[in-house]
Amino acid sequence: MKKAIIILTAIASLVSCKDTNEQQVSTDNSSVEQQEVNDTSIADEKAVSSNNLCQINGQDWDYTEASGIVSTDRKTGKRTALITFKKKLEKGSEHIQLYYDADSFELYAVSLILRHSKKGGGPVTCYYNLKPETRKRSPQSELSGTIDLSDSSSASGVAEVKNLNIDNGKGELLNPEDAVISVTGLKFTNIGYSDLD
Repeated sequence: MKKAIIILTAIASLVSCKDTNEQQVSTDNSSVEQQEVNDTSIADEKAVSSNNLCQINGQDWDYTEASGIVSTDRKTGKRTALITFKKKLEKGSEHIQLYYDADSFELYAVSLILRHSKKGGGPVTCYYNLKPETRKRSPQSELSGTIDLSDSSSASGVAEVKNLNIDNGKGELLNPEDAVISVTGLKFTNIGYSDLD
């Protein structure tokens, strides 16, 4: 009789240990699954909030706002699609503006405002422009790109700029290499625009 009670007690304790282990494993697995879900949602948030546009001198450049305008110059009759990408900073902002011929769809001008470190500390606002009228200042610069305006409300396109000289403050730059920039891998899709015509 004593043996039967000992055997039943041992079986009962084994069964209760097995239930506890299964619950613990189940709980541990759910916390791992929850952690994976949390990690995934953080990664998704980063992907949504990060709008990588291109690289400038090999460094990623992201934007926070984008817009577009298509208009016709009253004097020349030339139609231009202007696409603007803006990056808000703690103090100030940066931007890239792309000027496309809205009839040939070719990139013909760019304008950039970037913030770089200056000698003695602090940031300096740097202007870079390549337009038909300023081409003489940057004879070694090259630009190429096209835009797709087949959708009446959103634009897609590509652009590349090589060896673009700074317009101002070259001697102020902490890193002299920032005086000449190249924009590579610039590609955008579904940027909303308004046709003012």
